[in-house]
Amino acid sequence: MLKQAFSFSKAATFIFLFTSMLYAVPWLGVSFNKQVYPDKIELLVRGVHPSSDAISAGLQAGDIIDKIDGEIIKDNQTLKSLLKGKKVGDKVQISFRREGKSKKVALKMTERPDDISSLMGCAIGSRALDFGKNFYANAEKRNSKPKATLLDFWATWCGPCRNTLPMLDKLYKMHKANGLEIIGVSSETTDVLKKFYQQFPAPYPLYQDVGQKMWSHYNIRSVPTLILLDENGYILKVWHGVRSEKALQEAVKTSLGINK
Repeated sequence: MLKQAFSFSKAATFIFLFTSMLYAVPWLGVSFNKQVYPDKIELLVRGVHPSSDAISAGLQAGDIIDKIDGEIIKDNQTLKSLLKGKKVGDKVQISFRREGKSKKVALKMTERPDDISSLMGCAIGSRALDFGKNFYANAEKRNSKPKATLLDFWATWCGPCRNTLPMLDKLYKMHKANGLEIIGVSSETTDVLKKFYQQFPAPYPLYQDVGQKMWSHYNIRSVPTLILLDENGYILKVWHGVRSEKALQEAVKTSLGINK
């Protein structure tokens, strides 16, 4: 009886392992929007999952994938056929463009996780955009080599945003010497910002994104939205709405390597 039970247990374990392998869904590790043209499809990368090989290969949000294994993606059927039959661990050659320059990387197909919510909107693990020169105030206070950067997407008309400002002010003054940089990002006009900052001056750099390039890139749909970057400019955390001072403090300390 025990021998039969042991045999059944082994068989059940084998079936479990086999079905787990069978139903492991392979994927490239990126979320994307399809850009459809008359003769082809290109994939605009929206986010890169931190546990995928795509992050190690260097793919970033904003990259445009135009070939898979050397083949142009002619249509949806071509896209499916290029990936059909691929298994977790199989290598795939990805051709893409970044800022007009063509690049190639080889990456392994990884198992698609159940939760890919981090790829919706601001993608954890993706590299942040470089800032231009359009700083409204305190550009001279920028840190050339910050250990961590906190981006605050906000608006003057937003009550919760205003409630967050004193918290960020305190956080900046407390950890500036430790390598923290905070950048406020607003899409409002110069007149609106000037009037606001006459009443509520901020100690950290303020970026004016009137064309909403950064807002569009990060898919910002609500304010405040806070994005924490590591020393290399990769997204560590994203918060939508007001967060407690304690939560921000802990996240910043961890990113700066400060022990509790």
